[in-house]
Amino acid sequence: MRLVICGFGSAGYSALMTIKRFNPKADVTIIDPKIKELMHPCGLPYALENVVKMEDLTQDIDLLRMGVSRIKGRGEKISPDDKTVTVKTETGTETVEYDKLLIATGYKALTPPITGLDKHLNKSVYTLADVNDLARITEKLKTSKKGAVIGAGAIGLETAFALKEYLEKVTVIEMQNQTLYGTLDRDMSSVVEEYLKDNSIEFIKEAAAEKFNGESGLTSVSCGNSHVEADIGILATGFAANLAIIENSGIKTGDSGIAVNSFLETSVENIYAAGDCISGWWVIDKSPSKAKLATSAYKQGSAAAMNMIGRKTEYQGSAGTFVTKIGNLEIAGTGFTTDAAKERGYKPVAGKITSHIMPEYFPDNSQITIKIIFDSESGKILGAQAIGEKGAAERINIVSTAIEFNISIEQLGRTELAYCPAVSEVYDPLLRAIDFGLRRMKK
Repeated sequence: MRLVICGFGSAGYSALMTIKRFNPKADVTIIDPKIKELMHPCGLPYALENVVKMEDLTQDIDLLRMGVSRIKGRGEKISPDDKTVTVKTETGTETVEYDKLLIATGYKALTPPITGLDKHLNKSVYTLADVNDLARITEKLKTSKKGAVIGAGAIGLETAFALKEYLEKVTVIEMQNQTLYGTLDRDMSSVVEEYLKDNSIEFIKEAAAEKFNGESGLTSVSCGNSHVEADIGILATGFAANLAIIENSGIKTGDSGIAVNSFLETSVENIYAAGDCISGWWVIDKSPSKAKLATSAYKQGSAAAMNMIGRKTEYQGSAGTFVTKIGNLEIAGTGFTTDAAKERGYKPVAGKITSHIMPEYFPDNSQITIKIIFDSESGKILGAQAIGEKGAAERINIVSTAIEFNISIEQLGRTELAYCPAVSEVYDPLLRAIDFGLRRMKK
């Protein structure tokens, strides 16, 4: 059986590893245009910050040694009737036959309709989606003094923090009234904003970028009534599913990508899809989710591969669990925000605390703020957010597990967590937030 994987990011890699784990001799072909076999996009802002080296973000894993064929090119057309994929390579086009096909083409960076973008794109305004973008930005920074980042999601904030190492002034422009909109509640995002302001990053909120000004190079960004001086701009306005390959294939799409069922099957027989190119759903209530996360992609790729090789496996959906680290601050979340829960008809209540992680008598202590959100009527856990120098991700992972397996807030409160004064409080901040929420629920 000829298995073809089109795209080799988190979903494609996971699918290959799953197939080879169960059948090392499987006939697998990878179609992907990258120079090297793997690229790690989540590391791009940290390479910009010089935390990691740019060259370490790409690698070869020796697919040939694994018995895997690789065609270095971009899948351009799927012909389901004759079960082929047309691939554009550096030397022309090639046709690849398949018995089972996985589409894992990932994302493309969104470029909003801002006046002047065409003039400045890749000259003084950039996306940060791959190592080529990173190289262009790094070169431009050698002659830049002021920067503007458009978008205050995780990548935008990570990038803004990295830029302050190079520039005299960094301003983040965000059309919403908060940073990390849709992933944090506003009261939690204010903690992040204060930290970044303390690190010399400025914000303009509730104002969309409208125009990139300048003739020979960027001079400023117009947004509402403001004009932000900048000679380099970074677009961090999100990502969309890369769907070019499915045009005229008969494959149906959903809210935010290729429509798939719980077995990652598309509307066309023998074709599966996984990763950022699909229209996903929440594990909490099966409603559509626009989250594009490497962890979700990895799980989807594995489940799709299992189904491709006949080991029926159902993907339940994503909890939207994420973490970012900006400077010394760990920011993590899972599930719905309070507003998202209300929009879906729940009656959310939250337990929120700020406390030290370790006993007060212990040295090198730090604080953490935790908020856990649940339905006041059923006790169903809907989401959680945590911010601190350490311990945010590990506590959010616990809540993510509870969401995945539908553990109620009361049941999670019974959990016994490990204690040592060098690591945590005996009454862990997560359990304190849960207990505080339960007291509010009973009122």
